[in-house]
Amino acid sequence: MFAIRAKLNTLSFTSHCSVAFVLRLVLILYANFHDEYFAVPYTDVDYKVFTDAARHVVEQRSPFDRHTYRYSPFLAWLLTPNIILHKDFGKILFSAVDILIAVLIKNILARQRCNEIVQNYCALLWVYNPLTLVISTRGNADSLAVLFVVLTLDFLQRDKIILAGLLHGISIHFRLYPLMFSLPMFLSLCNGNRFLPNRDQWKLVLSCVFSIVTLTATSYSLYGFKFLYESFIYHLVRKDTRHNFSVYFYMLYLSGSQSQNVIEKILMFLPQLLLLLMSSYYYSEKSKLPFAMFVEAIISVMYNPVITSQYFFWFLSLLPLCLPYIGISLCRGMSLAGSWLLSQAIWLLTAYMLEFQSFNSFILLWISGLLFFIVNVKVLVDIIRHYKN
Repeated sequence: MFAIRAKLNTLSFTSHCSVAFVLRLVLILYANFHDEYFAVPYTDVDYKVFTDAARHVVEQRSPFDRHTYRYSPFLAWLLTPNIILHKDFGKILFSAVDILIAVLIKNILARQRCNEIVQNYCALLWVYNPLTLVISTRGNADSLAVLFVVLTLDFLQRDKIILAGLLHGISIHFRLYPLMFSLPMFLSLCNGNRFLPNRDQWKLVLSCVFSIVTLTATSYSLYGFKFLYESFIYHLVRKDTRHNFSVYFYMLYLSGSQSQNVIEKILMFLPQLLLLLMSSYYYSEKSKLPFAMFVEAIISVMYNPVITSQYFFWFLSLLPLCLPYIGISLCRGMSLAGSWLLSQAIWLLTAYMLEFQSFNSFILLWISGLLFFIVNVKVLVDIIRHYKN
């Protein structure tokens, strides 16, 4: 352990970023071998969807002609080099974005007057995180969404309100989840009266709305109602009955053949909404904005009807910005992290039994989801109790 720590201290931050990027390149190369010879592919199925959509763009067709493409059309445009240059371009791009996020984390912590050792360790926690390594090299685009969120936070802390609003609009257009950060961002600019918006708050709101409207109008003019449905409406009305980490999955699975129930949807989202509103209000100070966003990301993931591993990106990217202010001992922190990983591993085992061994483990899977939820609640409660700023 001490040898590893000494090695970490001898390398500069730039060297660590280079090593982390090379590790990602190695995993990208390995992915090609793995996909060729193993039954369970390494590459995320979404990456194949992105690539097919990019091919449609290159052929001057709509990316939404690709079944299950439900993202911003600009992502398909961005990944056209997958077709023109090399199929791994997107994975390399997402890996480079990981490094850029680490740089932003370090800069934000430096602005918060954390010492350089703390800055480096927190940023390295992101680049060397196994989940971060795997998700980006599998071809998942959530690193881009994280980049927009962290960069928006960076602009807000530097009082570049209009740029922050424009980028926040882009992040919401790209993925809907950053919408939950709107209220804490808005309240963090409050100078007194919470019910009367000030100049900075108007700047944030108007620039964000302008960005969203411009991108949405442009996309609609190019691809019509199909863009609106696939990119936005679908995510609001979807009823995903496939197994996932959510405690709601089994209920949705059993009611899969029934029509949408409005009351059921309201009851599912009400706890999440109330907790998001409470956390936005309680952590409304500008200095507490990163923690407010971190807490809201965990709440949103925990209570979401659909939870997959890439959703953990939403809060893991914000954790390094909060760590210097969470006074949990190393032993307790390791215990919480171990519990979180163990409960996730139990769920993955039962999911493997169901999907690959054809074992009827739906009940076990649901119980595993409940365990995972309880562990997440315990972790969040402990973090909130030990937060000091």
